[in-house]
Amino acid sequence: MYSRQKRVHWSYWLGAGLLLACALVFQFGTGSSVVLAETRATAHVDRVVLNSDINASSLRLLSRAIESASSDGARALVVEVDSPGGDLDSMKAMTQKILASTVPVVAYVAPAGGRAASAAAFVTLSAQIAAMSPTTRIGAASPVTSTGGDIESTLKAKITNDLVASMTSIQQRYGRNVSLAVRMVTNASSYDDATAIRSHIVDLGAPNLNSLLTSIDGRQVRLNNGQQVRLQTANVGIQDVSETPADVFYNFLLDPTVIFFLFLVAMLGVYLEVSHPGAIVPGVTGAIALLLFLFGAGSLAPNWAGLALMLLAFVLLVLDVRLPTHGALTIGAVVSLIVGSLIFFNSGGSYNAAYLNPWIIYGAGVVVGLMGLSIVAYAVRVRRAPVRSGQEAMYGAKAVALTPLQPEGRVSYQGENWAAFLDVPDLAVDSGTELEIVAVEGLRLRVRPLVAPGVDTGKIAPPLE
Repeated sequence: MYSRQKRVHWSYWLGAGLLLACALVFQFGTGSSVVLAETRATAHVDRVVLNSDINASSLRLLSRAIESASSDGARALVVEVDSPGGDLDSMKAMTQKILASTVPVVAYVAPAGGRAASAAAFVTLSAQIAAMSPTTRIGAASPVTSTGGDIESTLKAKITNDLVASMTSIQQRYGRNVSLAVRMVTNASSYDDATAIRSHIVDLGAPNLNSLLTSIDGRQVRLNNGQQVRLQTANVGIQDVSETPADVFYNFLLDPTVIFFLFLVAMLGVYLEVSHPGAIVPGVTGAIALLLFLFGAGSLAPNWAGLALMLLAFVLLVLDVRLPTHGALTIGAVVSLIVGSLIFFNSGGSYNAAYLNPWIIYGAGVVVGLMGLSIVAYAVRVRRAPVRSGQEAMYGAKAVALTPLQPEGRVSYQGENWAAFLDVPDLAVDSGTELEIVAVEGLRLRVRPLVAPGVDTGKIAPPLE
């Protein structure tokens, strides 16, 4: 009766939970439709702020903003830019997104003191309207390595020519100054807002966003599909497209330093699990860190040969615990980790590569080496220590006779009652005599007295007749 009532009780709550979930889903869907309808009915523009490096995270945010502006009836998408630049692949993808947008895009370098440098200059100029606020600057778009150094001459010529062609086509498309814009790439030129506006590198200047929306009201822009659109941006609302927690976490995972430490956590976690089986927590932590590392590394431009050396470092650490190499493999693991990390992250290497401070790699190598040598030293001590379990641990241990052994009887070993017989058949001992275990034969112990025969201790009986 109780079981049936309990099943009914849980069935009731399960049904109520499902109804509540359906109601919430319906309400969320209805609410979303109402909000979308209200947004479409209200004249507005969408705004997204790009105030970090141009990377995969910026591309993700811009793509979502363009999709949002296309779906919610925004009259334009304003992209506020304040960025030092970033990687080439993300910049190309972002310019393509802007050029292909079905909603007019207005790039606005802001706030005061902001900049659209390097890759961010391309993102700004690819918009149908490019504007700048006072005391901002744009330019310095020459290709350099991730560390800011020069690129090898042939590669630099290829990249420069490609960027010049891209800049030329963008500026010609919008009827802006081509020659000065190209100098951003060839000569790393940078222009303040007054120069850029006067020379028509950008379309106009505006002290704030509301002023900008008023100034561009009524302008005609041509979209990629050939459609001519007259902007209606005066006295409209502004709807922000902000970063979600997922965007913030994604951007966090793109940091080369974070990616490197994720690999260290993965390597050490799995290493500790292998060297101490059954610990569980290090293994689980290491597995999660490994997946996050692969996710973050896939968005960079790493040298995968370096990853092979980094994985080799892990293999050497594990082998050093299992084999009697006494730390030699751990030294090799540290060298492999350092060299592999420098290659993987291309520190000081080729263009558009992730950069990781080498001193972080060196420090991590020292820490991994010290930890590995400590574990190896502990493993060596354990291997050399006497066996403390199983039959091997009983050899040479002390037992006490519970009955006279003539030569068979009973003895006590660590509180356990064992059948035993003397190692010397013609010898006999009294109960209470201290004995040494010589061997374990099945369920019987072979023992001998701790005191040599012939010594009068009151415990050794004379030989049997």
